[in-house]
Formats: sequence, structure tokens, C-alpha cells
Amino acid sequence: MSTRTRNILIIVGALIISIASRFFLYTGPPHVEVAAEVIFDGIPGFPITNSFVVSIIIDIFVIALAFAATRNLQMVPRGLQNVMEFILETLYNLFRNINAKYVATAFPLVATIFLFVLFGNWFGLLPGVGSIGVCHEKKEKHGVVVDERLAIAGPASVLTAESEEVHDTCAAQGKKLIPLFRAPAADLNFTFAIAIISFVFIEYWGFRALGPGYLKKFFNLNGIMSFVGIIEFISELVKPFALAFRLFGNIFAGEVLLVVMAFLVPLLLPLPFYGFEVFVGFIQALIFALLTYAFLNIAVTGHDEEHAH
Repeated sequence: MSTRTRNILIIVGALIISIASRFFLYTGPPHVEVAAEVIFDGIPGFPITNSFVVSIIIDIFVIALAFAATRNLQMVPRGLQNVMEFILETLYNLFRNINAKYVATAFPLVATIFLFVLFGNWFGLLPGVGSIGVCHEKKEKHGVVVDERLAIAGPASVLTAESEEVHDTCAAQGKKLIPLFRAPAADLNFTFAIAIISFVFIEYWGFRALGPGYLKKFFNLNGIMSFVGIIEFISELVKPFALAFRLFGNIFAGEVLLVVMAFLVPLLLPLPFYGFEVFVGFIQALIFALLTYAFLNIAVTGHDEEHAH
């Protein structure tokens, strides 16, 4: 048998298995909720959501990664130190090519945003995220069913299965399944939080670089420039919304895509989309960091410098 024939048979076999998996693998109806689900009430008025839990996990992971990479610094880097130096040096050179003047100032923030968002996006693709959960009473306003493949038999024990019998465990108890984990960027609260941090940093450096003259970019009484200034002021206020919705929209759309693909053809077909979402998670983290740095460079550039360029 030739190599070409063997490859064709493998592809055809994979397609047959994928299509057949729709009939013997029970995944439950696709159901996606926009808002993050509340796992339990923490501080009064501050419910703990599944996306918040993952944010804390990513926080701990990034801090631990920083300590591990710098615990035993060497002149000739090896192991984790070498990997992290390569990543950070590549990022640093990328931002320096955009504008070398403020790269030392902005790099700690933009690099942290990149790593934090990147690991958060990739964590959301791990098996069990969105499918392992707890049964909550239906009367809870924030609880919704996202993925009923995995259920809980009691309030504190996790029961996983793919059968329809287990699928109906929560429903049989008159409860609903709430996933324990969710990608942070699929929660609009998370994307707005880091967008506001970015916005405050941008405005701070705008005032620091230009002083009170920073306001002249928006409030100018010289004829047509006053109208342009108002437009620029509105665009400045829109920036955090643009950052937040861009990141949220792409990551949330990826969640929906994977859920739908897993429902249509549970086996093999979702794999290419997982690979695509790994790439999207990286690109969105990089874009957020690049836009933050680009907006900072715009903020620290006065009108006179703009006209000179």
C-alpha cells in the first residue's frame, strides 16, 4: 500500500469516526451564558464568580513563574530563566521598534498585561474549564447551565461522566450546573478592569510628559481645532471600551465556537479549532499590549510634535 493511499484511508477513517461520534458521544445541548456564573457569595456585595477564580489562579501562576525564573539568576541563562529572557527580550525589542523613548517606562505594564491575558486565554482552553462544576439551587439568580456533560451528585462532590443518566443529575435534583472555571477574558468585568488600568496609566503619562498642556489636545479654542479637540476627547474616552470589547468579543466568540463544534461533532473536529483558539489567545494578548503602548505614545506626543512629523 502506497503512502498516499494510506494517508487517504487515515483521513477517511478519521472523518467517519468524527461523524459517528455525533451519535454515540452525548454532549448535551450547547448553552452559553454571557455573564460569569457566581460560585458562592464571598464578601457581602462581592460574589465570587468562576472567571474571578481563574483570574486569581493566573495571578498566582504568573507571580510563581517570575520567582522561579529569577530565583537563581545566571550570567549564561539556562532552563526557565533562558525561556523567560527570550520571551521578554523579544517583547522588549518589539515595543522598542515602535518607540524607544518610553519603552523602559511602559514595558513592565505592557509585558505584564501580555503574560496575564495570554495565560488566562490559554487556561480557558484546558480540559475541564467550563465543564466541571457544582449543582446550585435554581433559585440562585446568577446560576446558569453552561455545559451539562459533567455533574455533581452532592453539594461537595464532583461526579464526571458522559452518559445521559449523569447528564441529568443536576436537573433531577431540581438544580443547575455552574462551572467552576471560565476564561477570564470571556467575562466583560475582567476586560474592563485591565482596560481601565491601561487607560489610567496612559492618562497619567500624558499629564506627566506634557503637564497641563496635555489638555490642549482636547480643549482648543482656535477655530476648527476646537471641534477636532472634542472629537479627540470623545475618542480618548472610548479607548477603554474599545480595548475591553475587542478582547471580550474575540475570546467569548472562541468559547461559543468550541461549544458548538463539540456539540455538532464531539470527536476530532474540535481539535483544529482548539489550535486556532491557541493562536487567537496569543494574538489578542499581544494586540492588547501593543494598543496600550501605542495609545501611551499618542498621549505623550503634543500637537506641535504631531504637526512636525
